[in-house]
Amino acid sequence: MKKIFLIGLISFSAVAVGQTNKEIADKVAKTILAGDMSKHLHVLASDEYQGRETGKEGQKMAKDYLIRYFKELQFAESPNGTYEQAFPLVEQLSNGISLKIGNKAFEMNKDFYVRPDIWPNVEIKNQVIFVGYGTEADYKGLDINGKTVVILAENSDKLKGDWNTADKVKLAKEKGAKAVLLHANKFEQTIEKYEHYFSKPRTALADNVDNSDFLPVLNIGNSALNSICKSNGVKLKKYRKKNKIKAQNTTQLELIIDKETNELFGENVIAYIPGTEIPEELVIITAHYDHIGTEGDLVYNGADDDGSGTVALMELAQAFKTAADNGNGPKRSILFMPVSGEEKGLLGSEYYAKNPIFPLEETVANLNIDMIGRLDEAHADNPNFVYLIGSDKLSTDLHEISLEMNTNNTKLELDFTFNDENDPNRFYYRSDHYNFAKNGIPVIFYFCGVHEDYHKATDTVDKIDFNKMEKITKLVFYTAWELVNRDERIVIDKEPEEKE
Repeated sequence: MKKIFLIGLISFSAVAVGQTNKEIADKVAKTILAGDMSKHLHVLASDEYQGRETGKEGQKMAKDYLIRYFKELQFAESPNGTYEQAFPLVEQLSNGISLKIGNKAFEMNKDFYVRPDIWPNVEIKNQVIFVGYGTEADYKGLDINGKTVVILAENSDKLKGDWNTADKVKLAKEKGAKAVLLHANKFEQTIEKYEHYFSKPRTALADNVDNSDFLPVLNIGNSALNSICKSNGVKLKKYRKKNKIKAQNTTQLELIIDKETNELFGENVIAYIPGTEIPEELVIITAHYDHIGTEGDLVYNGADDDGSGTVALMELAQAFKTAADNGNGPKRSILFMPVSGEEKGLLGSEYYAKNPIFPLEETVANLNIDMIGRLDEAHADNPNFVYLIGSDKLSTDLHEISLEMNTNNTKLELDFTFNDENDPNRFYYRSDHYNFAKNGIPVIFYFCGVHEDYHKATDTVDKIDFNKMEKITKLVFYTAWELVNRDERIVIDKEPEEKE
């Protein structure tokens, strides 16, 4: 808490009359301190908090810590009557997925893999048939109703039309297939890179789980493909050359998917300051306080991801609340919302966007903070930087305000590398701001890049640069201060960008 600085702020509020908005903002900004962020992060990113996995004990502990903090600052409860927004989740763990073709059994994450999703338990015994590239032309003369189909994910320059994997799977389903074995491109590389992810439990919003239209899709490697082709009498080289499928034998397939399903809850934390003049309009500041939990004896503390953004948000909240308590409340309302479920697929922010506590049409902007405590390789010798993503996607006003606040106050090097629509990392779609952006709300994503400890147990507090964080947090503060206090609401002059 800011007991020392409260005294100073009380004294300046008494003479605030005659001071400019800039002078008041500068005094409030001085209450944002690296030391306070360090204090909080040493708690939230400690082993005691068990990696803060959504729905688990450590996340609940972090939620309670945040709520205690906001209560001590005397934030009012949100209009929903609490300091939190709970959202129901479904967690699913695989007890085993087995695949047998003919007399040969294949091994999960060696011969095939399944992308994690919420699936019903399945037991399929039917015939498997090769359908080549899986285009309309490949089904000529084939009866696949009730069968499992084998499809090549690759394409040929001889194909008519533009066929992606989703189109091929959709067509197979329309033709009556009961399951799809997809021969995956770069199978071995994918296994090597994502095996850990494939083996993890899958969590989803309960409201999003609908298995009424379910079709199992397994990605297979060369071993399974060659076995099927050999038993079915399919010559792959000949097919790839001529794109024609001759009559073939079929092989017996047995697919068993056994999963355990649990019901959980995640929580977004709510800290709200009503506006003094335009309370119906709202600026939302977010950071995700969840991380990826534990694995055996390893604790994934997530000091940077996103403990750094969480404690920055806490400092911003105290700054605005202290200002409000001393007669300098924001003209527009402001909501500080640490969200959970980001690591599970931006679930907390998605739930809020679907079930907003405040109308989305009155939400002026979202400022999202995620991983601002470290340096990436591109800035190894330059802590005076921050990546800005999304600021110009929907509102020219927002982008120009952001630039102005930096020029006049923090003088950070603003790096827009990841703002490029062709960015292969697609960071614009990978943090919580995106659930606001796709609903037409202007956003800024503050980010400092990925480092060698990303999603590792070595993402620890001792590697955080708190002085760097303080400066970035002040940039967010000045931007938010301008957004809530300017006379005119920022103008939206661009259409939301659709995720491909």
